[in-house]
Amino acid sequence: MARVPLLEAEDLPEEYRYLFTDNDVGDAHIFRAMANAPELLQWYMRYSTRLWDVLPEREREIVILAAARALEHAYEWHQHVRLGREAGVTDAEITAITDGDCEVLSDRDAALVAYARGVALGDPRDGDHDRLREHYDVETVVGVAMLAGHYVATARLLDAFDVATETEFVGWSPSE
Repeated sequence: MARVPLLEAEDLPEEYRYLFTDNDVGDAHIFRAMANAPELLQWYMRYSTRLWDVLPEREREIVILAAARALEHAYEWHQHVRLGREAGVTDAEITAITDGDCEVLSDRDAALVAYARGVALGDPRDGDHDRLREHYDVETVVGVAMLAGHYVATARLLDAFDVATETEFVGWSPSE
């Protein structure tokens, strides 16, 4: 059970209800928990939305999945397996991310995974940075680091609130 109430839109002050009604947050426990601080939820969503624009949707989901898997964070993994699939990440690619077998990925995707893992684990390597720079400009590399770091912070706040997945955990591998 979450350590904070999981609020509904009607629990929010009127000026913040749009965060639930104008956005596709659905019944996501993360947003329902953060709604206990509606102004902070508003800023979180603005920042998240901006970071989501750093990369094309499919590549963004690869970064988030890599960070979630590196942290072994079930909630973020669970949410982004679905979002990743919707963005075109295949089950074979999801398996490669979960197994750490980047050889089956394109060099560009493998560079994203390696860098995101390094950022998530607090140990980004020069080689991973240089490899990512072969595919992206400096501004995008900074954005990738910020995106991965944002999901580290998100995972930690979910842990602080003890937020569980809305449905049964999807498992670490598509075949589970």
